[in-house]
Amino acid sequence: MIFYTVPVSNYCAKVELVLALKGIDVDHRAPLGGYGSENYRAIVPTGTVPALVDDDLVISESETINEYLEERFPEPALLPRNMKDRATTRMLSRFHDLKVEPLIRALFKHMAPSQRQDHVIEANLQELNQQLNMLEKMGRFAPYIAGDKVSLADCGFAPTILLAAKMFEVVDHPLILSQKMMAWREQISQHPIAKPVLEKYTLAVEDWLRNKLSS
Repeated sequence: MIFYTVPVSNYCAKVELVLALKGIDVDHRAPLGGYGSENYRAIVPTGTVPALVDDDLVISESETINEYLEERFPEPALLPRNMKDRATTRMLSRFHDLKVEPLIRALFKHMAPSQRQDHVIEANLQELNQQLNMLEKMGRFAPYIAGDKVSLADCGFAPTILLAAKMFEVVDHPLILSQKMMAWREQISQHPIAKPVLEKYTLAVEDWLRNKLSS
């Protein structure tokens, strides 16, 4: 399998966590000519990352890739066995993609001092806090978001919350997490398999932010 990825993408890191947790060996590649390029679109029609090529199958979108990997490599399971618990975990994963991650992505350009607008940053931080409060009501946090085992939900939120914390820190609007969220973040960051993936992602985020701050 070939996995097309870029270091700073939290959606790519989301898939990286699944690959690591399941012990799946893939050929990591950067998008040919950069994502969105004609050369890359010849391979991955959407031109986006992450993307996975498995023989004649080409799929993009992190959630689709992770669901495919869960079915292709069912052990260790990252979705609960119980049907209702699986539905809840999928709901939490979609909540990440639709309600939380877009708030962070909208601030990418504001990391550059020349394009920064404090009122936009403050508004997004306020909305993010509201969405994280909702997440606490929806999730179990026992100690992981969907229960007592790492799931697909953790794989999305772990890199995104890491990215958000770093971004808000450099613009002097620190992200203050609740005790429940802090306990979860500590738990996932110290997970023996997730830890090296998140540490590598931290370095990529810090490098990206240094470049943004100097632009």
